[in-house]
Amino acid sequence: MKEIIFAIGGALLGGLLAGKVGKKKNEVAPATKKEAAPASKGYTYQWPRPAMTVDAIIVSQPTPASPAQLLLIRRKFDPFKDSWALPGGFVDAGEGLDVAAARELQEETSVDPASVSMTQVGAFADPGRDPRGWTVTVAYAALVPSTELGVKAADDAKDARWFDVSALPQLAFDHKLVVRSSLRHLAKQPAAQAIDGLPTLLRAAAAKLDGPWKAEGK
Repeated sequence: MKEIIFAIGGALLGGLLAGKVGKKKNEVAPATKKEAAPASKGYTYQWPRPAMTVDAIIVSQPTPASPAQLLLIRRKFDPFKDSWALPGGFVDAGEGLDVAAARELQEETSVDPASVSMTQVGAFADPGRDPRGWTVTVAYAALVPSTELGVKAADDAKDARWFDVSALPQLAFDHKLVVRSSLRHLAKQPAAQAIDGLPTLLRAAAAKLDGPWKAEGK
């Protein structure tokens, strides 16, 4: 009798450990909807991801000889070929946003990133902002003492030049919106507030960019 009890108990224990009690031989339990990946294979992410870009908004302080100006590039390639746009581009794999913004500024305008102090303005993520697909950009802005930064177009830019912030050309993508937000951001910074009248000037220039942006640069 003891042998029979031990045999039954052993069979039940074995079935519990194998997770097969009440299941037919060779029956496989259905997988859960969201199953964690094995640690050795790393994490998985089943949702779509946007492309990530950065844009640089570089504004010069006004002088008696010139107004406050914004640095723009003329795009060499589609989309928006030949349109004016902010210096910027795609973030490389494993690259930090700050590093990407500095790299893109230098690649497209030849400006030494060490000569400017950029602060993050925010993210712009309208699904229709880029005809190539879902793209999110993070904007970085800086106020610089002058336009003497050795600007020279390179990489994806066929031209690079300064424009009066109060008289900007049509801009590619949603850069009208990005510039508007960035000018308001800069107006609040200590560097701008230390210059008499500059915050008011920047806010007035931003107000000129109010309105829809989706037709810009077409």
